[in-house]
Amino acid sequence: MSNFENPFKDFVFSLPEDKLDLLIECINNRKDYDLYGVTNLEDAAIKYGRKPICPKCSCENYIENGHTPAYHKRFKCENCGCSYTLLSDSVFNSSKISFHKILKYIQLMTFNVPLQQCIEVLEISSNTANLWRNKIFQTVNGYQDTLQLSGRIWIDETYIEDYNVLGSDYINQKPRGLSKTQICIVVAIDSNKNMVAIICGHGKPSSDRIYKILHNHIRPNSIIVHDGEKAHNKLIRELNLKSEVYKANTKDSSYLEKMALINNMCSWIKRYIWRFIGMDVENLQTYLNWFIYLQRCKRDNDKWSKSERILRHLILEKTKYTRK
Repeated sequence: MSNFENPFKDFVFSLPEDKLDLLIECINNRKDYDLYGVTNLEDAAIKYGRKPICPKCSCENYIENGHTPAYHKRFKCENCGCSYTLLSDSVFNSSKISFHKILKYIQLMTFNVPLQQCIEVLEISSNTANLWRNKIFQTVNGYQDTLQLSGRIWIDETYIEDYNVLGSDYINQKPRGLSKTQICIVVAIDSNKNMVAIICGHGKPSSDRIYKILHNHIRPNSIIVHDGEKAHNKLIRELNLKSEVYKANTKDSSYLEKMALINNMCSWIKRYIWRFIGMDVENLQTYLNWFIYLQRCKRDNDKWSKSERILRHLILEKTKYTRK
């Protein structure tokens, strides 16, 4: 037991519940300010340079028009007369969860914490936790579309079972090898740790499927390091890539060394997906998009905190969430 007597102990224990909640809110605001320099979403939007643009017609001309009942600054579009706030066209529109809990939720998502743990740690409902996961995921749905790898690039495929398919007649056929019960995920990583991970249908992919998935993500004349899979040939030929082959053999030290980067990436993805058992398969690509986005944040963590980078991304992203 510590000999130090906390001078605030009697004061805190004497507070009624409503005032204790206010004290906790002030303490959380202080913590948020120390970490991010702001204590609410509107100030964060101003800090990161979000502009008040009309969500209806995208006009940038406005007049200030008082405040909302929640005391957020309100703007009126000079073109169409639409009233809006700084965050109207964002996932934070009409947000009812506190700023502090949003920040904590973002931190938990950077560690891919399962939904049930988020619910218990943050003391929020399952509907709220699921809603915010969907909101955040929606902002990265197109993240991989513009990613391009260059220089020395490793490519491979990894597979996971599609349990929707397993419930069909395929389970009675007991297929061998890379059957149609398995979802193929094409993965690629370059020497700068830029990555892509994209679903490529079921079963073993064809050369056309590989080419369709990767041709916009690989710069021509790059070096492709792979396991010699024939499905890679069209991609190599069409983009004029230099091929470097290491046949898959776990007893070959050269293969293990030269293909370690891509093999590790496949393992990371599988471990990541296994954390979300029960995930709807149709959402798998969204989970992969989030995985790739997080890897970029972690890679640059020494330059910018992961949580702050994600908060800035969410603030600046013009994505108004709509429930499905």
